[in-house]
Amino acid sequence: MASAKGGSGKTVLTSTFASFLCALGKKVLMVDTDASTNGLTLMYLKEVMVQAELARSEKREPKGSFEISILKNYAEIVSLESGIDLIPSTFSFQNTEECEIAKFREGLKQILRDHSGNYDFIFLDAQAGSDSFAGFCMKRGVSDQVIIVSEYDPLSAAGIERLKGIFRDDLTYDRTWVLLNKMLPDFVQSFSDFLEVAKYLSPIPWDAEVVKSYARRRLALNLESGNEFTLAIIQTLRSFIGIEIEDEVNNWLNSRSALLREPIEIQYDDANREMKLLFKIIKSEERKQIRKRWLTLSMFLSAAFSLFFVIWNVTDDGMTRSFFKQKINNEQLLLVLLGIVTVFIPFILRDFIIPKTSIEDENTKDRLRRLQDRLEKLDSLRRANVDVLIKYNIKNSIIN
Repeated sequence: MASAKGGSGKTVLTSTFASFLCALGKKVLMVDTDASTNGLTLMYLKEVMVQAELARSEKREPKGSFEISILKNYAEIVSLESGIDLIPSTFSFQNTEECEIAKFREGLKQILRDHSGNYDFIFLDAQAGSDSFAGFCMKRGVSDQVIIVSEYDPLSAAGIERLKGIFRDDLTYDRTWVLLNKMLPDFVQSFSDFLEVAKYLSPIPWDAEVVKSYARRRLALNLESGNEFTLAIIQTLRSFIGIEIEDEVNNWLNSRSALLREPIEIQYDDANREMKLLFKIIKSEERKQIRKRWLTLSMFLSAAFSLFFVIWNVTDDGMTRSFFKQKINNEQLLLVLLGIVTVFIPFILRDFIIPKTSIEDENTKDRLRRLQDRLEKLDSLRRANVDVLIKYNIKNSIIN
C-alpha cells in the first residue's frame, strides 16, 4: 500500500481492507513499514503498548519491523480484537527514519520468509513518497501487487506519474493499481466503470460518515448492516483480488441480505394488514350508511302513505272524502301521486339507497394512496439485491 504524498488515507484503507478480509475468514497480517509516521502503529497504539508490556513481563524485548536484526530475526506480533495480526514499526518508539536501509531490508525479508506461508494476505503499509523504505516495499519479489492510494486532484495525479516514473521497473501495469480515495459519493459510480479499464480500482467515497469515523480514529467499515463505504471496499477488493474471495464475499453479502430484508418483511406484513383493515372499515361504514338510509326511506314512505290515508279517510261521515271527490277523482289522484313518486324517487334512491361510500372521502383516498405506495416500495425492496438494500438502509428511508 503506497501513496505519492501524505494524507491520502492509505493507512486507514490498509486496515479497512484487512478488517474486511478477516471478517470473511481470511488470515491477515499487516506490517507497518512507514518510517516517517508509523501510521499503523499509532492507529493501534493501545494494543501495541499492551503487547509490549506482555512481552517484557515474559522476559523478551519486543521488536518491530524497523527493530529486528540479523542476530534477533523475529518480530513481535500484536493480535488485534478484529482478528488481524500486526507487526508494528517499533515498540520502543525510536526514530525509525534513522534506521539503516540495509537493516530494514533484511528485517522485512525475514518477516516475509517467516510468515508468508501462515497468512492468506499480508499488507505492507509503506511510507508516502519515494523514499528508500517505500521503494524497497514496492519491489518485485517483496510485494506481489502495489496499490497507490491517491486523492482526486491534479497535484496527486502528477504525484502518481512521478512515482511510476521513479520506480518504472517495479510499478509496471501488470502489478500496479491506483485507488482514488476521498471522492465525493456522487462521482464514485460514474468513475468506477471507466477507471477499472485503466487499472484504477473502484474509488472510495468520502462522505460525512467516513469523515466522522476518521476523526474518531475508527474505521468507517460497517460489517453488520453495511454502508456505502463498505460497498466501495467490497468492489475494490473484488477488482483487486477477484476470484480468491468471490465465494466468501457472496456468502457475506447473502447473509447481510437476509438481515436487511427481515425488517422490510415485517413492515410489508404490517402495511398489508393495515390495508386489509382499512378496506374492512370502509365496507363496514358502507353497510352502516346503507342500513341507515334504508331506514330513513322506509320512514319517509310510511309517513307519506299514512298522510294520504288520513286525508282520504279523515271522517266517518265522508264529508272530507266527498270534498276531495268533488275536486278530484280517483284516477286523477293516482296520476298525481305517480308523478310525485316518478319525480322524486331518483333523488331518493341516489341519496338513500346508494349512498356515497367512505372511500370517496379525501382523507380515506389519501390514506389508501399512501398505503399502496408503501406496499409497492417495500415489495420492490423485498426483491432487491443487497447493494440496493444497503443503500436504502444508509439513507434511512425505510417507511415508518
